[in-house]
Amino acid sequence: MGKYAIILVSALIFSVISYSHALQNALFSSNARTVQTFSENQAYNIAQSAATIVINHLRNNIAGSFQAEKDDIFAFPSLEGFHDWEEMHGAYNIIVSNYGDTLYTVQSTGRFEDTIYRTDIGLIPFSPVWNPLIDQAVHAEENITLTGSAIIGGHATINSILTNAVHLGSSTRIDSSLFIGPGGNPDNVVNNKNRVGGEIYVLPKKLEYPLPIFPNFPPFALPGESIYTTRTITPSNYEHRYIPEIHLSGNAQLTIDTEGQDRILHVGVFNIQSGDVHIIGGGSIDIYVEMTVDMAGNSSVNKNGNINDLFMYYRGIDDVDLAEDIDFGGTTIFNGTFVSEKARVILRGTGGIQGNVITGGSNILIRGNAEAISRLIYAPYAYVELEGTARIRGAVISDRFYAQGNARITYDPDFDADLPIMEGQGLDFSILYWN
Repeated sequence: MGKYAIILVSALIFSVISYSHALQNALFSSNARTVQTFSENQAYNIAQSAATIVINHLRNNIAGSFQAEKDDIFAFPSLEGFHDWEEMHGAYNIIVSNYGDTLYTVQSTGRFEDTIYRTDIGLIPFSPVWNPLIDQAVHAEENITLTGSAIIGGHATINSILTNAVHLGSSTRIDSSLFIGPGGNPDNVVNNKNRVGGEIYVLPKKLEYPLPIFPNFPPFALPGESIYTTRTITPSNYEHRYIPEIHLSGNAQLTIDTEGQDRILHVGVFNIQSGDVHIIGGGSIDIYVEMTVDMAGNSSVNKNGNINDLFMYYRGIDDVDLAEDIDFGGTTIFNGTFVSEKARVILRGTGGIQGNVITGGSNILIRGNAEAISRLIYAPYAYVELEGTARIRGAVISDRFYAQGNARITYDPDFDADLPIMEGQGLDFSILYWN
């Protein structure tokens, strides 16, 4: 009996030892799979995160960042090398290929320890639509100055953090809140904080207001006939033609018939001295002016028409002068959107623009009793100046903003003038595939 007991005990011990080894092997195998899964996941995270960063850099056109020239390849740090990413405890490799500026491919490879993961992305480039977010009465890059009894009726923003970048006279005010540049100290940036009706906040980052891309002008096609007297023109008179001059005086009336479609009028000089331009027919008109825009006297353009039926694009460098003897008793003299590549814009007397003013010029001057009831004055490189009893209903984007006297700007988010559809700066991408 003792012999059999020894055999049973030995068998039991062997079984326990065998089970223990099997359990250890299973645990080791499970741990290895867990480690491998973690490594694969981390390599995947590195590859996907790097790819996302690359696409954001391409979209924001960050100089020197993953930009591949047409029909070329950009590799970082090299075609086969890896760049350490300490925060992710791994490394990555990026290869961007540009196929004729019509297709971009991004190959992003993540490495964690000995594990590699690669993702491939196809991108179709396109120009973004210019559509700035504007929810303040005034924005300035460098400074805001109010003197006299000038008032900003709404929020104001400024990117500067320099001392006295916001200078408010003792009888002026900003009705709502003021936002100053990142890292700014309100005690230094604002000289007279009690003239701010709301709170003073610090922006988390600078606000950016780029200009749209100025559109290409129509080609100089068939010659058209200059216009000096009262008449009505139809598309057969102006479509695909270049009209050297439109010059109205003596209360001459020019009626442009669109015949129910969106039309283009290409002109060298647009000179309205005591005359009126009417738009009829149920369509819209884009007027492209090469050299000069000048309006004076009792002049109007689209005075009684739909504000969104007129867009004027001006390529010249002369001042656009809506002169001081315009008097329509508070009604508008230009009912549409005006876009200038370089010129400064002057509104004097009781003239006004009901619509939008968009310019890359260095100065906008609104003087006297001008009722510039614009939806938007968008001039990010300009010194925008309001004098006397000038009025704006809408918003101003400027480099520097100055208002004096009884000037007023009142923010209005519901003004009914549409922004023109224009291309924005840089590129955007639609994703063709992401593998």
